[in-house]
Amino acid sequence: MQGILEAHLVHQCLDIVLKPLKQAACIGRMMSDPLRNLRYCFTPLASYIVDTPKACMLACVRGKTSPVTLTMYKEFGDTFCHPPCTAKSTLDQLTSITCDPLDVEGYFDECSDFRLNGVFLPFWHNWPLADPSWFLTPEALHHWHCQFYDHNVRWCLRAVGTQELDFRFSMLQKLTTFRHFKDGISNLKQVTGRAQCDMQHYMVTLIADAAPPGVIIAVCTLMDF
Repeated sequence: MQGILEAHLVHQCLDIVLKPLKQAACIGRMMSDPLRNLRYCFTPLASYIVDTPKACMLACVRGKTSPVTLTMYKEFGDTFCHPPCTAKSTLDQLTSITCDPLDVEGYFDECSDFRLNGVFLPFWHNWPLADPSWFLTPEALHHWHCQFYDHNVRWCLRAVGTQELDFRFSMLQKLTTFRHFKDGISNLKQVTGRAQCDMQHYMVTLIADAAPPGVIIAVCTLMDF
């Protein structure tokens, strides 16, 4: 229950702190631009950069559920795009639950059919144009670099071979702008986001003539995405 209560608290705090921005999104507000000219501005929620667990909490869905689509973990491998997890669909699901929200455990059980996390009043419920499928923005360290190291690198090591890929990394010419992996990459213990980013620059070129074409296309496509 601690996680549910924590999610409730976060949404309530955000609702209070962001109230002025919600009002400005509804009725507008005069603001000065960099040249000190007054502009009539509106403040929609354009981006909220968080990692995946926090994105799920903000979208009011449970773990192993996509915060931006109507997909759960069993469907992550589907070859087609699932519908987006819109604000309207989430609020409609919350409205259909008849259990008293103050009964935390009972309300959480009722939310299980929709894979919701038990938050009955999301902070964005009264923010015009706010939609989790739009404002939840990938966080570069975890969604790009860590994802690459945790998944793509492992696929490449298996496709090319640990010894061969380590050898190819060790033979790269030293550059002042990138890390040199003199002992390869398979036995690295603590890897920073900078090192993961440097691996991304090298990987497609190093596996080009060693991995199956499908692996090369998949790795290249994921990094382009």
